[in-house]
Amino acid sequence: MKLHMEEKCYTDICLHGKWFHHDHGGTSAYMLGSREVFEFDKMPTTDEELEACLEPIARSKMFA
Repeated sequence: MKLHMEEKCYTDICLHGKWFHHDHGGTSAYMLGSREVFEFDKMPTTDEELEACLEPIARSKMFA
């Protein structure tokens, strides 16, 4: 599904038991409950692209 590129639109997504917050129209996300911010190489415009950006990060945090 296409992400709405409007001010104050965001997605919270859980991957591998870790929750992430992404503000639409940006190139970063953070893990909820953490101050870590993760920068993407490109701005995701669909749910699938966002998940693909976050998948390797979520995997690396599985046992952290």
